[in-house]
Amino acid sequence: MRFFLLLIFFITSSAALAYPHFIGHSYTSCLNCHYNPAGNGPLTDYGRAISATLISSGAFYPESMTEEQIAHTSGFLFRKPKQNYVRTQINYRGLQLVRNPGSSSSEIKQWINMQSDASLILKSPSDRFLAVVNYGYTIKPAGSATETDQWKSREHYLGFRFTPKIGLYAGLMDKVYGIRVVEHTSVNRTTPEVTQKDQAHGVKAHYLGEKYEAFVHGFVGDLAKKSEARKKGGSFMFERTVGDIHRIGASVMHAKDEVQKLLSYAIHGRWNLKEGSAVLAELGQSSRSSEDVNSLNKTSRYGLLQTYLRPVRGVYLFTNIEYYQDDTQMEPYLVRWGPGLQYFPINRIELRGEILNTRVFSPDTASKDLWSYLVQVHVWL
Repeated sequence: MRFFLLLIFFITSSAALAYPHFIGHSYTSCLNCHYNPAGNGPLTDYGRAISATLISSGAFYPESMTEEQIAHTSGFLFRKPKQNYVRTQINYRGLQLVRNPGSSSSEIKQWINMQSDASLILKSPSDRFLAVVNYGYTIKPAGSATETDQWKSREHYLGFRFTPKIGLYAGLMDKVYGIRVVEHTSVNRTTPEVTQKDQAHGVKAHYLGEKYEAFVHGFVGDLAKKSEARKKGGSFMFERTVGDIHRIGASVMHAKDEVQKLLSYAIHGRWNLKEGSAVLAELGQSSRSSEDVNSLNKTSRYGLLQTYLRPVRGVYLFTNIEYYQDDTQMEPYLVRWGPGLQYFPINRIELRGEILNTRVFSPDTASKDLWSYLVQVHVWL
Protein backbone atom coordinates (compact mmCIF):
# COMPACT_ATOMS: atom_id res chain seq x y z
CA MET A 1 0.00 0.00 0.00
CA ARG A 2 2.80 2.43 0.84
CA PHE A 3 4.32 2.11 -2.62
CA PHE A 4 0.92 2.45 -4.30
CA LEU A 5 0.51 5.78 -2.52
CA LEU A 6 3.97 6.77 -3.67
CA LEU A 7 2.96 6.12 -7.26
CA ILE A 8 -0.09 8.34 -6.97
CA PHE A 9 1.95 11.03 -5.24
CA PHE A 10 4.66 11.11 -7.88
CA ILE A 11 2.53 10.94 -10.99
CA THR A 12 0.79 14.35 -10.78
CA SER A 13 2.95 17.01 -12.38
CA SER A 14 2.94 20.76 -12.02
CA ALA A 15 5.29 23.35 -13.36
CA ALA A 16 7.16 26.47 -12.44
CA LEU A 17 8.35 29.47 -14.40
CA ALA A 18 12.02 28.73 -13.85
CA TYR A 19 13.67 26.68 -16.58
CA PRO A 20 17.16 25.66 -15.43
CA HIS A 21 17.85 23.94 -18.75
CA PHE A 22 18.24 27.40 -20.26
CA ILE A 23 21.85 27.06 -19.18
CA GLY A 24 22.00 25.58 -22.68
CA HIS A 25 21.73 29.19 -23.84
CA SER A 26 24.68 30.10 -21.56
CA TYR A 27 22.51 31.65 -18.83
CA THR A 28 24.21 30.27 -15.73
CA SER A 29 22.39 32.51 -13.21
CA CYS A 30 18.61 32.90 -12.83
CA LEU A 31 19.16 36.59 -12.02
CA ASN A 32 19.60 37.22 -15.74
CA CYS A 33 15.88 36.78 -16.37
CA HIS A 34 14.09 36.71 -12.99
CA TYR A 35 13.63 39.30 -10.24
CA ASN A 36 14.16 36.45 -7.78
CA PRO A 37 17.84 35.45 -8.15
CA ALA A 38 16.99 31.84 -7.22
CA GLY A 39 14.57 31.61 -10.15
CA ASN A 40 10.80 31.22 -10.36
CA GLY A 41 8.36 34.11 -10.22
CA PRO A 42 7.93 37.02 -12.63
CA LEU A 43 10.38 37.79 -15.40
CA THR A 44 12.41 40.96 -15.78
CA ASP A 45 12.12 43.05 -18.95
CA TYR A 46 15.23 41.30 -20.24
CA GLY A 47 13.78 37.87 -19.41
CA ARG A 48 10.56 38.67 -21.25
CA ALA A 49 12.51 39.86 -24.29
CA ILE A 50 14.58 36.67 -24.30
CA SER A 51 11.42 34.54 -24.06
CA ALA A 52 10.08 36.32 -27.17
CA THR A 53 13.23 35.96 -29.23
CA LEU A 54 15.77 33.33 -28.23
CA ILE A 55 13.25 30.93 -26.61
CA SER A 56 10.09 31.18 -28.73
CA SER A 57 9.83 29.98 -32.30
CA GLY A 58 10.12 32.67 -34.95
CA ALA A 59 8.05 30.72 -37.48
CA PHE A 60 4.83 32.64 -36.85
CA TYR A 61 6.29 36.14 -36.98
CA PRO A 62 6.29 38.10 -40.28
CA GLU A 63 9.67 38.08 -42.00
CA SER A 64 9.57 41.88 -41.94
CA MET A 65 9.75 41.95 -38.10
CA THR A 66 13.22 42.35 -36.64
CA GLU A 67 14.32 40.62 -33.43
CA GLU A 68 14.24 44.00 -31.69
CA GLN A 69 10.62 44.57 -32.75
CA ILE A 70 9.68 41.10 -31.53
CA ALA A 71 11.37 41.80 -28.20
CA HIS A 72 9.34 44.99 -27.79
CA THR A 73 6.09 42.98 -28.09
CA SER A 74 7.02 41.05 -24.93
CA GLY A 75 5.71 43.84 -22.69
CA PHE A 76 2.48 43.33 -20.74
CA LEU A 77 0.52 45.47 -23.22
CA PHE A 78 2.36 43.91 -26.19
CA ARG A 79 4.65 46.91 -26.44
CA LYS A 80 7.79 48.28 -24.85
CA PRO A 81 6.96 49.67 -21.36
CA LYS A 82 6.89 53.47 -21.19
CA GLN A 83 7.87 53.68 -17.50
CA ASN A 84 10.35 51.88 -15.25
CA TYR A 85 8.49 51.59 -11.93
CA VAL A 86 5.60 49.13 -12.29
CA ARG A 87 5.42 45.72 -13.96
CA THR A 88 2.56 43.20 -14.08
CA GLN A 89 2.26 39.59 -15.18
CA ILE A 90 -0.61 37.09 -15.46
CA ASN A 91 -0.15 33.33 -15.76
CA TYR A 92 -2.38 30.37 -16.48
CA ARG A 93 -1.33 26.70 -16.66
CA GLY A 94 -3.63 23.79 -17.35
CA LEU A 95 -2.80 20.09 -17.50
CA GLN A 96 -4.59 17.12 -19.01
CA LEU A 97 -3.45 14.03 -17.11
CA VAL A 98 -4.30 10.49 -18.21
CA ARG A 99 -3.32 7.54 -16.00
CA ASN A 100 -3.31 3.98 -17.35
CA PRO A 101 -4.27 5.07 -20.90
CA GLY A 102 -6.18 2.44 -22.87
CA SER A 103 -7.32 0.53 -19.79
CA SER A 104 -11.10 0.35 -19.72
CA SER A 105 -11.19 -0.53 -16.03
CA SER A 106 -8.63 1.83 -14.51
CA GLU A 107 -8.04 4.67 -16.98
CA ILE A 108 -8.32 8.03 -15.24
CA LYS A 109 -8.56 11.34 -17.08
CA GLN A 110 -8.25 14.59 -15.21
CA TRP A 111 -7.94 18.26 -16.16
CA ILE A 112 -5.96 20.20 -13.56
CA ASN A 113 -5.86 24.00 -13.31
CA MET A 114 -2.33 24.14 -11.97
CA GLN A 115 -1.72 27.87 -12.01
CA SER A 116 -3.93 30.95 -12.18
CA ASP A 117 -2.17 33.96 -10.72
CA ALA A 118 -1.15 37.55 -11.19
CA SER A 119 2.01 39.39 -10.17
CA LEU A 120 2.64 43.02 -9.34
CA ILE A 121 6.20 44.34 -9.22
CA LEU A 122 7.13 47.79 -7.91
CA LYS A 123 10.75 48.61 -8.61
CA SER A 124 13.37 51.25 -9.11
CA PRO A 125 14.49 51.97 -12.71
CA SER A 126 17.70 49.99 -12.20
CA ASP A 127 15.90 47.08 -10.46
CA ARG A 128 18.03 47.77 -7.39
CA PHE A 129 14.95 47.89 -5.17
CA LEU A 130 11.81 45.87 -5.73
CA ALA A 131 8.61 44.74 -4.09
CA VAL A 132 6.94 41.62 -5.53
CA VAL A 133 3.45 40.26 -4.84
CA ASN A 134 2.10 37.13 -6.52
CA TYR A 135 -1.49 36.16 -5.76
CA GLY A 136 -3.28 33.20 -7.25
CA TYR A 137 -5.25 29.99 -7.08
CA THR A 138 -3.58 26.89 -5.66
CA ILE A 139 -4.84 23.33 -5.76
CA LYS A 140 -4.49 21.03 -2.78
CA PRO A 141 -1.56 18.60 -2.81
CA ALA A 142 -2.25 15.10 -4.14
CA GLY A 143 -3.47 12.82 -1.37
CA SER A 144 -4.09 15.61 1.15
CA ALA A 145 -7.14 15.09 3.35
CA THR A 146 -6.88 18.38 5.25
CA GLU A 147 -6.03 21.07 2.68
CA THR A 148 -8.38 22.52 0.06
CA ASP A 149 -8.11 24.51 -3.14
CA GLN A 150 -7.76 28.18 -2.30
CA TRP A 151 -6.81 31.67 -3.38
CA LYS A 152 -3.72 32.87 -1.58
CA SER A 153 -0.50 34.82 -1.84
CA ARG A 154 2.03 32.54 -3.51
CA GLU A 155 4.88 34.89 -2.71
CA HIS A 156 5.45 38.44 -1.50
CA TYR A 157 8.82 39.91 -0.68
CA LEU A 158 11.04 42.99 -0.72
CA GLY A 159 14.44 42.95 -2.36
CA PHE A 160 17.42 45.28 -2.34
CA ARG A 161 20.70 44.89 -4.16
CA PHE A 162 23.48 46.74 -2.34
CA THR A 163 25.72 46.17 -5.35
CA PRO A 164 25.27 44.14 -8.56
CA LYS A 165 26.93 41.27 -6.69
CA ILE A 166 25.12 41.39 -3.32
CA GLY A 167 21.37 41.30 -2.67
CA LEU A 168 19.04 40.81 0.30
CA TYR A 169 15.44 39.62 0.07
CA ALA A 170 12.79 39.30 2.81
CA GLY A 171 9.26 37.87 2.76
CA LEU A 172 7.41 34.77 1.55
CA MET A 173 9.60 32.96 -0.98
CA ASP A 174 10.54 29.52 -2.25
CA LYS A 175 13.24 27.87 -0.18
CA VAL A 176 16.68 27.84 -1.74
CA TYR A 177 17.73 24.28 -2.48
CA GLY A 178 18.95 22.24 -5.46
CA ILE A 179 17.84 22.59 -9.07
CA ARG A 180 14.40 24.16 -9.49
CA VAL A 181 13.25 21.87 -12.29
CA VAL A 182 9.95 22.45 -14.04
CA GLU A 183 8.14 19.54 -12.37
CA HIS A 184 7.10 20.35 -8.78
CA THR A 185 6.56 16.66 -8.12
CA SER A 186 10.02 15.60 -9.24
CA VAL A 187 11.86 13.60 -6.56
CA ASN A 188 14.42 16.38 -6.05
CA ARG A 189 11.59 18.67 -4.95
CA THR A 190 9.20 16.37 -3.07
CA THR A 191 11.87 14.60 -0.99
CA PRO A 192 13.40 17.75 0.62
CA GLU A 193 9.95 19.43 0.65
CA VAL A 194 10.55 22.31 -1.76
CA THR A 195 7.40 21.95 -3.87
CA GLN A 196 4.78 24.45 -5.06
CA LYS A 197 3.23 24.86 -1.57
CA ASP A 198 6.37 24.86 0.56
CA GLN A 199 7.17 28.57 0.50
CA ALA A 200 8.32 30.11 3.77
CA HIS A 201 8.69 33.56 5.29
CA GLY A 202 12.30 34.44 5.80
CA VAL A 203 15.36 36.36 4.72
CA LYS A 204 17.59 35.37 1.82
CA ALA A 205 21.05 36.71 1.00
CA HIS A 206 22.53 36.33 -2.48
CA TYR A 207 26.04 36.73 -3.78
CA LEU A 208 26.87 36.63 -7.50
CA GLY A 209 30.55 36.43 -8.31
CA GLU A 210 32.32 36.11 -11.62
CA LYS A 211 32.76 32.35 -11.23
CA TYR A 212 30.44 31.34 -8.40
CA GLU A 213 27.07 32.10 -6.84
CA ALA A 214 25.88 31.56 -3.25
CA PHE A 215 22.62 31.77 -1.30
CA VAL A 216 21.91 31.73 2.43
CA HIS A 217 18.23 31.48 3.41
CA GLY A 218 16.82 31.58 6.94
CA PHE A 219 13.09 30.93 7.29
CA VAL A 220 10.34 30.53 9.92
CA GLY A 221 7.80 28.67 7.82
CA ASP A 222 4.63 29.92 6.15
CA LEU A 223 2.97 32.24 8.69
CA ALA A 224 -0.41 31.60 7.05
CA LYS A 225 -0.28 28.00 8.31
CA LYS A 226 -0.87 26.78 11.84
CA SER A 227 2.18 27.08 14.09
CA GLU A 228 2.63 23.33 14.43
CA ALA A 229 2.85 22.99 10.63
CA ARG A 230 5.55 25.63 10.14
CA LYS A 231 8.98 24.23 9.46
CA LYS A 232 11.67 26.62 10.69
CA GLY A 233 15.29 26.44 9.65
CA GLY A 234 17.71 27.47 6.97
CA SER A 235 19.37 26.45 3.75
CA PHE A 236 22.57 27.12 1.85
CA MET A 237 23.31 26.64 -1.84
CA PHE A 238 26.56 27.15 -3.72
CA GLU A 239 27.28 26.92 -7.44
CA ARG A 240 30.57 27.16 -9.28
CA THR A 241 30.95 27.97 -12.97
CA VAL A 242 33.12 25.46 -14.81
CA GLY A 243 34.48 26.20 -18.26
CA ASP A 244 32.42 29.42 -18.43
CA ILE A 245 29.20 27.61 -19.50
CA HIS A 246 28.63 24.79 -16.98
CA ARG A 247 27.61 24.80 -13.31
CA ILE A 248 28.25 22.37 -10.45
CA GLY A 249 26.86 22.96 -6.98
CA ALA A 250 25.79 21.69 -3.59
CA SER A 251 22.88 22.35 -1.22
CA VAL A 252 22.09 21.70 2.42
CA MET A 253 18.89 22.47 4.33
CA HIS A 254 17.78 21.90 7.91
CA ALA A 255 14.19 22.44 8.98
CA LYS A 256 11.99 21.35 11.86
CA ASP A 257 8.48 21.74 13.21
CA GLU A 258 6.94 20.59 16.49
CA VAL A 259 7.04 16.95 15.42
CA GLN A 260 9.87 16.30 13.01
CA LYS A 261 13.35 17.36 11.94
CA LEU A 262 14.40 17.28 8.30
CA LEU A 263 18.00 17.41 7.09
CA SER A 264 18.55 17.41 3.31
CA TYR A 265 21.74 17.63 1.29
CA ALA A 266 22.53 17.26 -2.40
CA ILE A 267 25.04 17.80 -5.17
CA HIS A 268 23.99 18.85 -8.64
CA GLY A 269 25.25 19.86 -12.04
CA ARG A 270 23.97 21.78 -15.06
CA TRP A 271 25.87 21.26 -18.28
CA ASN A 272 25.61 23.36 -21.43
CA LEU A 273 25.59 21.28 -24.63
CA LYS A 274 25.34 24.48 -26.67
CA GLU A 275 22.66 25.59 -29.15
CA GLY A 276 20.09 25.54 -26.33
CA SER A 277 20.68 21.92 -25.29
CA ALA A 278 21.58 20.92 -21.74
CA VAL A 279 21.90 18.13 -19.16
CA LEU A 280 20.73 18.49 -15.54
CA ALA A 281 21.52 16.09 -12.71
CA GLU A 282 21.02 16.01 -8.94
CA LEU A 283 21.75 13.39 -6.28
CA GLY A 284 20.67 13.84 -2.68
CA GLN A 285 19.30 12.48 0.59
CA SER A 286 16.78 13.63 3.18
CA SER A 287 16.84 12.37 6.77
CA ARG A 288 13.75 12.62 8.95
CA SER A 289 13.96 12.20 12.71
CA SER A 290 11.66 12.69 15.68
CA GLU A 291 11.65 12.05 19.42
CA ASP A 292 8.10 10.73 19.08
CA VAL A 293 8.28 6.92 19.34
CA ASN A 294 5.33 6.65 16.95
CA SER A 295 7.14 8.57 14.22
CA LEU A 296 9.25 6.87 11.58
CA ASN A 297 12.89 7.92 11.49
CA LYS A 298 14.36 7.28 8.07
CA THR A 299 16.67 8.50 5.33
CA SER A 300 15.36 8.79 1.77
CA ARG A 301 17.62 8.89 -1.28
CA TYR A 302 16.86 10.35 -4.70
CA GLY A 303 18.46 10.94 -8.07
CA LEU A 304 17.42 12.99 -11.10
CA LEU A 305 18.74 13.14 -14.65
CA GLN A 306 17.22 15.35 -17.35
CA THR A 307 18.40 15.85 -20.90
CA TYR A 308 17.19 18.67 -23.16
CA LEU A 309 17.91 18.83 -26.90
CA ARG A 310 16.95 21.83 -29.03
CA PRO A 311 16.68 20.77 -32.69
CA VAL A 312 15.23 24.12 -33.82
CA ARG A 313 14.33 27.40 -32.19
CA GLY A 314 11.30 27.07 -29.91
CA VAL A 315 11.43 23.26 -29.61
CA TYR A 316 13.01 21.24 -26.78
CA LEU A 317 13.04 17.44 -26.74
CA PHE A 318 13.62 16.15 -23.21
CA THR A 319 13.95 12.95 -21.21
CA ASN A 320 13.42 12.57 -17.45
CA ILE A 321 14.90 9.76 -15.37
CA GLU A 322 14.14 9.70 -11.63
CA TYR A 323 15.21 7.35 -8.85
CA TYR A 324 13.68 7.28 -5.37
CA GLN A 325 14.31 5.05 -2.35
CA ASP A 326 11.88 5.83 0.44
CA ASP A 327 14.07 4.25 3.15
CA THR A 328 17.74 3.44 2.60
CA GLN A 329 17.44 0.62 5.16
CA MET A 330 14.90 -1.15 2.94
CA GLU A 331 15.42 -2.60 -0.53
CA PRO A 332 12.39 -1.36 -2.56
CA TYR A 333 12.94 1.65 -4.81
CA LEU A 334 11.05 3.50 -7.51
CA VAL A 335 12.13 4.49 -11.03
CA ARG A 336 10.22 6.91 -13.22
CA TRP A 337 11.26 7.85 -16.74
CA GLY A 338 9.89 9.11 -20.02
CA PRO A 339 10.35 11.40 -23.03
CA GLY A 340 8.65 14.71 -23.66
CA LEU A 341 8.34 17.74 -25.90
CA GLN A 342 8.33 21.41 -24.91
CA TYR A 343 7.24 23.88 -27.61
CA PHE A 344 7.03 27.67 -27.59
CA PRO A 345 5.14 28.38 -30.86
CA ILE A 346 5.02 32.11 -30.18
CA ASN A 347 5.78 34.42 -27.30
CA ARG A 348 3.39 33.99 -24.31
CA ILE A 349 2.40 30.43 -25.22
CA GLU A 350 4.05 27.18 -24.09
CA LEU A 351 2.88 23.67 -24.98
CA ARG A 352 4.27 20.59 -23.29
CA GLY A 353 3.64 16.87 -23.73
CA GLU A 354 5.13 14.00 -21.75
CA ILE A 355 4.89 10.20 -21.47
CA LEU A 356 5.81 8.63 -18.13
CA ASN A 357 6.49 5.09 -16.97
CA THR A 358 6.70 4.37 -13.24
CA ARG A 359 7.89 1.07 -11.73
CA VAL A 360 8.52 -0.08 -8.17
CA PHE A 361 11.34 -2.61 -7.76
CA SER A 362 10.99 -4.85 -4.72
CA PRO A 363 12.38 -8.32 -3.91
CA ASP A 364 9.17 -9.23 -2.06
CA THR A 365 6.40 -8.06 -4.35
CA ALA A 366 5.76 -7.56 -8.05
CA SER A 367 3.84 -4.58 -9.38
CA LYS A 368 2.64 -3.56 -12.81
CA ASP A 369 4.17 -0.61 -14.59
CA LEU A 370 2.10 2.54 -14.31
CA TRP A 371 1.86 4.50 -17.57
CA SER A 372 0.52 8.01 -17.99
CA TYR A 373 0.70 10.91 -20.35
CA LEU A 374 0.40 14.62 -19.75
CA VAL A 375 -0.46 17.52 -22.03
CA GLN A 376 0.07 21.02 -20.66
CA VAL A 377 -0.67 24.55 -21.87
CA HIS A 378 0.84 27.69 -20.38
CA VAL A 379 -0.29 31.20 -21.31
CA TRP A 380 1.15 34.37 -19.83
CA LEU A 381 0.71 38.11 -20.27
